[in-house]
Amino acid sequence: MKISDYLAPERVIFLKSTTKADALEELIQAAKNFSENITLEELRKAVWEREEMMSTGIGQGIGIPHVRLPGLEKITMAVGISREGIADYESLDNKPVHIIVLIAVPQGQHELYIRLLAEIVGILKREDLRRAIIEAKDASEAYRLLTQMGI
Repeated sequence: MKISDYLAPERVIFLKSTTKADALEELIQAAKNFSENITLEELRKAVWEREEMMSTGIGQGIGIPHVRLPGLEKITMAVGISREGIADYESLDNKPVHIIVLIAVPQGQHELYIRLLAEIVGILKREDLRRAIIEAKDASEAYRLLTQMGI
């Protein structure tokens, strides 16, 4: 599984936001033109519906908002990095979130969806890689780390 098949370099960004709402909006905007069939408004609605069920802050500075969208052609990802951390993310460990991985998956690709989610969680739980991504000099270095060091 190659993350570069799902994550375009321009969809890795350093977040300017300090709140969960603003950070998720930055990621949604980074995903622009991700689909011919799905609008950003539909993506936004799906992301917030998912967050209302339960926060996607899984602990260790990681947030993984993930949605399934009928009509989506292929899996798409966007990654937001916050050096300061998003304190109000409502993470399971109540700590700030530094890396947010937004995943949008077509309906009906459940097995691939679960494999991708597990791969991302497994890799980002590595503290060395997480720290390197947060400390990357720019988004292109962060993309390289994400795509060449495992994810």
